[in-house]
Amino acid sequence: SDKEYGPLCWPKHKEDVMAPKWKEQYSTGVWWQDKQHKELFTRLGTLLDAMEINRVRGDIQALFEFLESYTIRHFTSEEASMEKASYSGRKAHMNEHRKFLQELAALKSEFEDDATLALVIKVQRQLVDWFVNHIGNMDKSLGAFLRAQEAKHQAVVNC
Repeated sequence: SDKEYGPLCWPKHKEDVMAPKWKEQYSTGVWWQDKQHKELFTRLGTLLDAMEINRVRGDIQALFEFLESYTIRHFTSEEASMEKASYSGRKAHMNEHRKFLQELAALKSEFEDDATLALVIKVQRQLVDWFVNHIGNMDKSLGAFLRAQEAKHQAVVNC
């Protein structure tokens, strides 16, 4: 049965457990990639907000699945674009995607076992840190490569 997972002692400062905010500095310059990244931030924020206000366990599990399904969709899009463009960094990039999905599954499983404030903070830190670092490094490199490929294509088309 769905029941609340119990009252938690929340930090006095909401910033300690805070949903991520999209910043322009995360932009890769590839419209579809940026659009999907913004949606990932929104979904992660919805999950963290639900955990913070002690939503019922079933709601939070559904939000984990909602985040996971969109993440898989996003990774599939990125991986298809890497394959199509013959991106040399695709193997390492795809490995990072696999590791993230494993990490997300582990956090979801940990939540199912025991939802605590420590877990909420761990979800926030691990997932937000991963997204910010992954987008800031790997996805920005991929974005620059894809933009350069598009510019080459446009140069050929405009000849």
